[in-house]
Amino acid sequence: MPSMMPSVRQHLHLYIFVSIIFVTGVVFGALLVNALTLDQQEELSRQLKQVFLSAGETPTGNAFWDSLWQYWRWILIIAVFGISIIGFPLILVMDFAKGMFIGFTVGTLVGQYSWKGIIVAAATIAPQNMIAIPLLLIASVSSLAFSLHVLKNRLMIPKMKSLKAPFINYMTVQVTACIGLAGAAAVVHWISPVFMTWVGSTIIHG
Repeated sequence: MPSMMPSVRQHLHLYIFVSIIFVTGVVFGALLVNALTLDQQEELSRQLKQVFLSAGETPTGNAFWDSLWQYWRWILIIAVFGISIIGFPLILVMDFAKGMFIGFTVGTLVGQYSWKGIIVAAATIAPQNMIAIPLLLIASVSSLAFSLHVLKNRLMIPKMKSLKAPFINYMTVQVTACIGLAGAAAVVHWISPVFMTWVGSTIIHG
């Protein structure tokens, strides 16, 4: 769907920049684990064990929609920042924060379970994020590209062509990302609990 996403070749610099921001967030989040006090680490350990113990419970009917709404809310905020133009730097803050959350989670698992934490992260965090992260980054690049397009061609040039086509393309990217994120929510709802139950019984408590 080349027309539904910002051209990789045309916006390669944005893809690289956004990816670097995200990876920096992951590294920062992983390092942040080391700053926790012993009491905080013990509390995290207790909460993690509780999560794995409750993973086998039958998910509620609203669990899928709750997961999907969390993803959609992220896209909605990114889209609003892109349209607002002056808010586009906050998109980078969100990408950094998303990376930090993932890095902190992975760092916590590794810190608590050593090498087993890598397997736990691969089984419980990676599946949905393999779908979600690329879509979130594409949505971010689309928002940045749209904001920069408007800044360059609307504010700096008195007479400019209509924004209708760029805006439609922009919204198409955001909507397509939302549709794709239903797959990530489905993984969280139906697949992740199975992995987490297996991890809890085989790796952590095995």
